[in-house]
Amino acid sequence: MSGAANGARSPDAPIGVIVPLPPSYRGGTEEYAYRLARGFARSEPTRALTTTVRWDPAAPSLDVGGASVERLPAREAFERPLLLRPAARSRLLGAVRSSKVVNLHMPFPLVEAPVARAAERASVPLVLTYHMDADLGAAGSGSGASWITGMYRRWSAHPALAKASAIVSNSRGYAERSPVLSQHLPKVVVIPKGVDVDRLGIPGADGRRLRPECVAADAVPDGGARVAFVGRLVPYKGVSVLLEASAELVRRGRNPTVLLAGKGPLREALEARAHALGLDGRIRFLGFVPDRQLGDLYRYADVTVVPSLGSLESSATTLEEAAACGCPVVGSALPGAAESIPSDGVRGRLVPPGDVAALADAIDRMLSQPRPAAPEQIRTWDDVVRDYFDLFRRLGVPLHPGAA
Repeated sequence: MSGAANGARSPDAPIGVIVPLPPSYRGGTEEYAYRLARGFARSEPTRALTTTVRWDPAAPSLDVGGASVERLPAREAFERPLLLRPAARSRLLGAVRSSKVVNLHMPFPLVEAPVARAAERASVPLVLTYHMDADLGAAGSGSGASWITGMYRRWSAHPALAKASAIVSNSRGYAERSPVLSQHLPKVVVIPKGVDVDRLGIPGADGRRLRPECVAADAVPDGGARVAFVGRLVPYKGVSVLLEASAELVRRGRNPTVLLAGKGPLREALEARAHALGLDGRIRFLGFVPDRQLGDLYRYADVTVVPSLGSLESSATTLEEAAACGCPVVGSALPGAAESIPSDGVRGRLVPPGDVAALADAIDRMLSQPRPAAPEQIRTWDDVVRDYFDLFRRLGVPLHPGAA
């Protein structure tokens, strides 16, 4: 870690949290970043700076608590927001210079490096939270698309990481295996994710496994296994692999009903694939599930499965949430996943990503054994905020006495 000469700044200067997409977009990065902003704002002035890309005022928005949110006009390219207008970039960099610490959530192409330069010049500590290895070329087409990711890493990611005061990763294993983050390991600080206990109804459910409102009364046949997936319907979540594994379970005599909670661009393709596999009636698309029902869905399920593919995430937050609710989980053995997802054969199993047979075996085994007890200790987002505050203090950031 490298510090910054920040002693002259007042504790009343804000913490700046820079997030690519606004609170109405409920992706993993956004869930993480805005929970942090909400936690910071309990004791520190906090402003979140984001973009207008995918902003939907009619959609349920993430709770940011007392943090302010400023949306800067931007355009979308390669499924990422680009802050192209000079006025918007000027407002962002001005906010960086007036902050006492900046926490930027990566990837944010063409924003990371300018923010890092501005923070360095203003002696503002910069903490980069590295969520994933972005593959921007996969979102494009044409002969030049394959060069996009390399250009992004060279001109945006690496320069920002080199100037950062500290880099936060969810796991050491992911940092060591990442082609980008592995080049900056001396600056990496591991801060594992947490669970929102209020959102999940922990405690208070008392082990009850009530059917949530999002699941129709006739959706699951009596005695049938209940397999849940919670996440966006996008390629890297591996839902297609779950469908193939479900078909294999049917061939073995299992009677699974797969409850797919989430929205995304693959829904029509997944519906077609489920039909082709003869899974009509066994795959239930629940769409967006409100927060107040999510914990009940985990408790209602016999197993929660997220068979993620590739390095766009080290571990699925939803598997950590399900495990906290006492639901057995099955996920992919991606770098760093075992640091936060149970793989003891009782509370959970991790399998090679994309391996249909191994996934079917793991689900089958989890369904064949008694349900484990809910864990006695749960890492919460209050713990995550406390770890960030400890990091800020080590960087010389002046915080109020009441900061956790």
